[in-house]
Amino acid sequence: MKLNVACVVLMLMAACGNQPVNQQPSTPTPSGPAAAVQSHSYKAVGVVKRLDPKLPAIEIDHEDIEGLMPGMQMEFPVTDAALLSGLAVNDRIDFTLESNAGVMKVIDIKKK
Repeated sequence: MKLNVACVVLMLMAACGNQPVNQQPSTPTPSGPAAAVQSHSYKAVGVVKRLDPKLPAIEIDHEDIEGLMPGMQMEFPVTDAALLSGLAVNDRIDFTLESNAGVMKVIDIKKK
C-alpha cells in the first residue's frame, strides 16, 4: 500500500514539474510591434574580407551566429568607423552584432 501511495505521489510531482505552485507567470516574450523594436546582441567570430571606412562597413566571413544565422560571408554596417581602425583583410576577429527591428550593425570588434 505504501509503495502505491509513493508511486502516485511521484507521478503527480512529475506531472506538475519542478515549479512552485505559487509562482507568478514569467514576463511574456514581446510579439507584434513590441518585438520589432527589441534590440538583441550576438557574439560572433569571423575573418575580415573587406573594409569600407567611408560607409562605414565591414565584410566578414563569419561562423554560425547562434540564435541569428548560419555561417556565411556578408557585409555589415558598423556603428563607428573607428571600429575598423587597425584591421586588415584576413584578420581573425571577435565581433558583436546588434539586431534592432531587423537592422543589423557591428557594435564592437576585437582582433584575435
